[in-house]
Amino acid sequence: MKFKSERDILAEALSAAGRAVSNRTLGAPSGILLNLQGNQLTITGTDTDLTVRTTFMVVGSEDGSVVVPARLIGDVVRSLESGAVSVHTEGENVEVELNNARFNLRTFPVADYPKISPITGAIVEIPAGDLAHGLAQTIRAAATDDARPLLTGVLLTSEGEHLRLIATDSYRLAVRDVVGVPPFNSTKDLLVPARALSELQRAAANLGDDATIGITVTDSEISFVVGETSIASRLIDGNYPSVLQLIPTTFTNQLRIAKDTFLNSLRRAKLMAKDHNASVRLTLKELTLEIRTQSQDSGDVEDKIQADYTGEEITVAFNPQFLIEGIESVVGDEIVLDVSDSVRPALIHGVDDDKFKYLLMPVRI
Repeated sequence: MKFKSERDILAEALSAAGRAVSNRTLGAPSGILLNLQGNQLTITGTDTDLTVRTTFMVVGSEDGSVVVPARLIGDVVRSLESGAVSVHTEGENVEVELNNARFNLRTFPVADYPKISPITGAIVEIPAGDLAHGLAQTIRAAATDDARPLLTGVLLTSEGEHLRLIATDSYRLAVRDVVGVPPFNSTKDLLVPARALSELQRAAANLGDDATIGITVTDSEISFVVGETSIASRLIDGNYPSVLQLIPTTFTNQLRIAKDTFLNSLRRAKLMAKDHNASVRLTLKELTLEIRTQSQDSGDVEDKIQADYTGEEITVAFNPQFLIEGIESVVGDEIVLDVSDSVRPALIHGVDDDKFKYLLMPVRI
């Protein structure tokens, strides 16, 4: 195998494939597969649960395949200066060269690399921008603790003529409706690992406004086709909890406030939230929102900002990072915070926007 590729393009493809490779494996499964046919280079990374495959154009001289250590070759290419990187095999090694820098890397047997099934079946096309934005709003609410595997996924379910995305880590709940998405070729709800959807979001970030994402579903796997990149992931097996019933239908108090003003104040308050159990306290009163964070080690901060508030004066506390992430996810210049008291969940959403909801549990004070 022998080819040349621009460093930045090659580095990005290696990085995407490398994120799918597990750090806990050895031998060929710890590598990424490079396959050259003519001027098309396909780079594949997998841990058998998640597979990322990217195809792009290079200047090919000799077809072939090679499996190289995923982390190492990624670091090597990123360390090079900008320019055309030359990659070619020499026996059981692969050489990576640019200008006066030359790396000689050991390879793994291609025959030992995990077998990857091609994407088959009907593909549903959905707008890339709408899905990517919906994922950005919901993925962050999924759990990162593998002890609760069901909550590490995002639930994809069809509701009439739209796709509903649901994620929760039991402290917060994010729900986003993507309008105008036809049902997938599946009769059941799909629980997709948030890790796979994060890769999908990355891949879709640079697509044009009119781009689409192809989705194929089997009994145990979901695949996404994003331009020249494909992402395949095993589905999480299990029954997702019935979380939508947790969203209250009414609230007794409502705050309406400028999004950026609120975020800037919360980010200042978060500077003092260094303790493990630190929280940000919001005192809601007529025309004013008071924000306070106190740390035994660092001190405290207080801030007051103007806001429209309807209801009785109350003080409620939240995890500052969870609160910030919920507000960041809202579209528009203003956000609405619905609360009932200091112990029941609060709801964050946009003004006149029913497509996104972010439910957040308060911290006891």
